[in-house]
Amino acid sequence: MEAYLSHVDVQRLAGDRDYGLKLFFFTWAFERAGAPRAYRIAAVRAVSSLKGSQAELPKLFGKFCAGKTLARATGPESRFWKGGVPAVDPKIGDFDVRSIVKLVGHGELGEAFQKLALKGIGHKLRAFFLRDLVTLMDAEPKLGGDREAYLWCQPIDVWVRFAAEELCGTRTIPRVHRASTKYRLSRADLSAATSIVDLSIEAGVSPLKVNQGIWYFGANAVADETRLRELISAGEVRKLGAELALMEGFLPTRPMWG
Repeated sequence: MEAYLSHVDVQRLAGDRDYGLKLFFFTWAFERAGAPRAYRIAAVRAVSSLKGSQAELPKLFGKFCAGKTLARATGPESRFWKGGVPAVDPKIGDFDVRSIVKLVGHGELGEAFQKLALKGIGHKLRAFFLRDLVTLMDAEPKLGGDREAYLWCQPIDVWVRFAAEELCGTRTIPRVHRASTKYRLSRADLSAATSIVDLSIEAGVSPLKVNQGIWYFGANAVADETRLRELISAGEVRKLGAELALMEGFLPTRPMWG
């Protein structure tokens, strides 16, 4: 994961408002199904064009990302609605990545998660951002092995969900039923996240790195559920390494280029 995140300047992320915004938009905020790459580019250009308040971002985003607008949106706000999904929340005016970086540095992931409450940014994207921030800042020791804290930074995508089912089956986890609303996850996805956290801690490895590894391997080295099932069922680490080797030279390492 060092290569995957190597482009991030952590010190700058903690102190430069505009850099934090650009990186958040370009790397994490639009990693949702159906979000065009144009959104990332338009968002970076919008931040670069700021002359004053961040409240100008929705309008600037519309300037750099023209296209079909939502019929019910009117006035200057109409241009940042694409296909019924708000690409930039009007609340972005109060959004500050620096404050989230500070909270993560102190291990306060619950509060950091709440600060990411923007339209279009659900659990997966919030947890994705927090997972990578914790990794970048070497802040995992701040979590103190707290299994509940890990759930704030366990993004569940198709590959993590699939791997959790293959590795853990359909284990009954009582605390899932009480926490699904708190973490803004379905019970099934919270069960998957909890399974990954529990299994990782029991094995003495980082739940964050396991989550990152499953996503990276599933999306980039396999991208096929049947093949992934075969590899997991084999239960041999060397086979996973061999699969990665088959993609040598073609695995993404710098998302800034992608």
